[in-house]
Amino acid sequence: MTDAIDLRQFRYFVTLCETLNFGRAAERLFISQPPLSRQIRQLEEQLGVTLFLRTRTGVTLTAAGSALLPLARRTLGQAQQAIAAARAAGDAQGQTFRVGYTTVFDRSAIPDVRAQLALQYPDCQVSLKGKHSISLVREVKNGALDVAFVGLHTDTRGLACETLVEQPMVAALPASHPLARKRRLSFEDMREQPLFRFERRLNPGFHDHCQAYFDRIGFTPNSLPEPDDHHILLGLIAEGQGMALLPASLQQVRRQGVVFRPLKPLHGPLTAGIAVVYAPDNASPLLATFLTLVRARAAQS
Repeated sequence: MTDAIDLRQFRYFVTLCETLNFGRAAERLFISQPPLSRQIRQLEEQLGVTLFLRTRTGVTLTAAGSALLPLARRTLGQAQQAIAAARAAGDAQGQTFRVGYTTVFDRSAIPDVRAQLALQYPDCQVSLKGKHSISLVREVKNGALDVAFVGLHTDTRGLACETLVEQPMVAALPASHPLARKRRLSFEDMREQPLFRFERRLNPGFHDHCQAYFDRIGFTPNSLPEPDDHHILLGLIAEGQGMALLPASLQQVRRQGVVFRPLKPLHGPLTAGIAVVYAPDNASPLLATFLTLVRARAAQS
């Protein structure tokens, strides 16, 4: 008895089980009967059991054959999956993997796994595109992006969505402002202050999340239109034109004349977060590897 069994023997065995006739099995396998008989006999010798009872009209399975059949089918199926995965990975070499990210957060808050991905797919090029979350969702849906990091509370219906990061909002204000002397700000402190706020059309879901929080605490912001670019926004704040509520990660963006202060929570903190979204039917091995790396990096933070 030996364990040296190859996939061909399993394939011949399964085909004979399905036909229970050497002639029909040989036709299906595109071989003659003698090599089929020889391979089945060798398989029985290697296993040390009888798999078939031979009759004049065909064969019947023994108890050993019946026990082997589902496992042999599973083994052949797993072999096909392994081959398909290897070929798909080979096809992925040289491709461009397209990643989008929300510009609402500093890039330091978004798991960066490009270096790790390059180790597994050295010929793959990773392209990055920063946009507003609703634009990123649209591009993932139409296939222009493979995956995107978007803000929580964005409408992602039709896509797979996994939360990665959640962080508090902080106040950004002019360094020369009297409130900058405080270590923490309350919403009462900001009640009369001009506050930059993004337009609802740019992300209705997150806008409504913030509005619901303001309604819950009885805060009505003295709103100013917020520019799309955060560098421009911070420049306006440095000039003393207003304040803003921003994700804590944007404290990494150093701007002379701007200070950041944590908020005193009222009925819980006001938070923002990042989710990764992708098409649920995207079977790319690049995407699967990318998601595994991103989940691991997010778990470490």
